[in-house]
Amino acid sequence: MDLRGILDLSALGIYMHSITVAIVIGFSVTLTIIEFLGIVKRDHNYMKLAKQISLVIVIAFVYGAATGTLVEFGLVQVWNGVILGIGSFFFTPLFLELVAFTIEATLLVALLYTWDKFKNPWIHWMITITYTAGALFSGALITSVNSWMQAPWGTGEIVKTIYPWAPVYGPLLVNTDFLLSVKEALVSMKVSSTGSGATLINPNVLNTLTNSYGELLKDVWVSLTSPYALTSIIHQLLATTIVGVYWIAGALAYNGLRKKEKRENYLRLFKTIALVGSILLIVQGVEGHEQGLMVYIYQPTKFAMIAGLEKSGPYPAAGLTIFGDINYVFKGFDYLIQVSENHPNPDLKIGGVPVKEIALADTLKAFEKLPLVKTLYEVKIGLAAVSLLISLIIISSFVFKKFWRGREKILFYFGLAMFFIAPAMAGLGWAVREIGRKPWTVYGLLYPEELVTPNPIGIEVVLTIIGGLLLGLLMTFTTIYLVLKKPPRFLKMGEV
Repeated sequence: MDLRGILDLSALGIYMHSITVAIVIGFSVTLTIIEFLGIVKRDHNYMKLAKQISLVIVIAFVYGAATGTLVEFGLVQVWNGVILGIGSFFFTPLFLELVAFTIEATLLVALLYTWDKFKNPWIHWMITITYTAGALFSGALITSVNSWMQAPWGTGEIVKTIYPWAPVYGPLLVNTDFLLSVKEALVSMKVSSTGSGATLINPNVLNTLTNSYGELLKDVWVSLTSPYALTSIIHQLLATTIVGVYWIAGALAYNGLRKKEKRENYLRLFKTIALVGSILLIVQGVEGHEQGLMVYIYQPTKFAMIAGLEKSGPYPAAGLTIFGDINYVFKGFDYLIQVSENHPNPDLKIGGVPVKEIALADTLKAFEKLPLVKTLYEVKIGLAAVSLLISLIIISSFVFKKFWRGREKILFYFGLAMFFIAPAMAGLGWAVREIGRKPWTVYGLLYPEELVTPNPIGIEVVLTIIGGLLLGLLMTFTTIYLVLKKPPRFLKMGEV
């Protein structure tokens, strides 16, 4: 399998895993809110819904653990070159994520099996909210790893030395000689076509570099302290939560349309959850500005792709929100290419290749992604506008109650629409995030072809992985359907 196929296979695995992530995180937040309302209102319907949600979370968590292991296995086996990053920049967040995962697993079992076991229901709610905090913490840690790959904080001016249009990525917290020696070795191998990122897991190579230059990283918390990471964590957790919330709202809307005799009950539950989703969507819209600002500051090529800036010029939406000027001229690919051609360090070479050639070639590779990224982003923005309108309509049902009396079915249809729109927005956003940083795996530093396994991956392996993912997903949703159809007796749940 070639590099393009491996990238596609990795993307499939991540998207499959993200389905369970959305359930685990989004459903957990919703569970916390619904159980809280059930206790405050002493409403058994809220409590029944909370129990149903907790049961779905348990099933999704199991599949998520399996696919998550597969994704991490892929990092080590398929993308074995990232082992250097895992042992340095990613060490702290990934180690803490394992701790968070353990806490999640333990509390999830306690959460499910202690329903109705305490005279004071707030004790169980404390288990729920602690579990939810663990799930959010786990998501935040994983996002911080990806965020460092988007903006390699702590590398100072190293990236700018190679790509003159690049920003300065914070203070210099890495050993420059060590990192550039790794880069030089990888470029040399790519030029000679003698290997791949396998060199980064060769203990002799690592020991030689350590003995020659000392430790690679001065601050193991660097991936968690980046301003890009903080904004990304908020943005990604909001997006994931919104998907999960609207999946629950959509399921309630479907039942509300199908079961007329219980429509009033489903409407009450649906409106509560849809209100949560609507508020989160509005917050996400505000936070999206901050995420866009981070992209503008730290990822010049991605920003130019999103804005469609083949040539420098105005991008009214960003100009207004960032500078208060719709006519502000942003730097496009014409500028990025020109700066690369007029490289300030024309005599500098890495792996025998002038950095001018590296900068120019990679900038042109990024330019090739502009039509795709721009299209994906525009579709996402269009869906965001539709979802914002739906959110305002849902909120209006709480303000203009008389108007909506007798028109409740319209709200249900909007809920069903958001069942599909929410994950579409999140999926498109992630595609823009990942495709937008190409041709690099670590923006401006490491390429996919430098990190991928040198071993061939046959079609039988590919089909096995895809088949396993699809079978697991099918079994997960079948199990969810069966247990909701006939829930365990100990939950004393019944139908909402």
